[in-house]
Amino acid sequence: MKRKYFVGVLGLAFVFFNAGGADAVTVYFPETDISGAAAAGILGSAQAEVTSGSGYVDVVLTNTSPLGPVLANPDRRANPFIMEIEITFEGGFTLSQSSSYVSSFSDTWFAQGSTKGSMNPAVQLGAMNLDYNLVAPDSPGMDICFMTAEADNVQNNNTVASMNVLDGSHVPQEYYAQGFLNPQPYANSGAVFDTVLFHFAFNQTTTPDASFYLTPDTLYIKYIGGGDYSMHQSNVPEPSTIALLGLGTLVLLRKRKR
Repeated sequence: MKRKYFVGVLGLAFVFFNAGGADAVTVYFPETDISGAAAAGILGSAQAEVTSGSGYVDVVLTNTSPLGPVLANPDRRANPFIMEIEITFEGGFTLSQSSSYVSSFSDTWFAQGSTKGSMNPAVQLGAMNLDYNLVAPDSPGMDICFMTAEADNVQNNNTVASMNVLDGSHVPQEYYAQGFLNPQPYANSGAVFDTVLFHFAFNQTTTPDASFYLTPDTLYIKYIGGGDYSMHQSNVPEPSTIALLGLGTLVLLRKRKR
């Protein structure tokens, strides 16, 4: 598979602080086209709520992407799915892999696959551990990745989709990623709509500073969609005021060609 790399610039971000200051922050991954010129319009966006406590960092990641475009014919929508999160840690903290996990929430929706020509409605299955593995990072400076176990661009179990992909009956409006939406071989292995908890536990019991993740390039997410397109996007830098700012952050666009 031949890969080409592109560098782009994103311009807008919100960052909010809670009253406690350093123990919780929210960062945004601003909307951007992950597909390149060949299939423009597959727009990805997300937000991450980062909370820290004694010996852990929780990243609650939400896919906020809009409904993807119709490609080729009315049945061929393509949407961005999030397939991994990459993270770096504050100095002095080392990961406890056995105590780290990825989970859904009680109100999480799971895709339930398709029959020929139609998608089944998503269903709520409750809070449960999801099918993610800890693997070596593939972005410079990262410590580790939580990645869907079958990240092969065909069937990525528990990829995180946007609620905007579901219609009023909770039926996914998607064609290219039907493999992502397949509930086999396990009931919880379809795509997840739209929020997932990534729990990073440490071997130390002190509390990390959540505001560390307002620093550029401490969190990356990876989108995939449209069959051939994927993109790594980093968290935005800390703005000088709590407002909408014209700050930029570099993203790495990876266009896959078959």
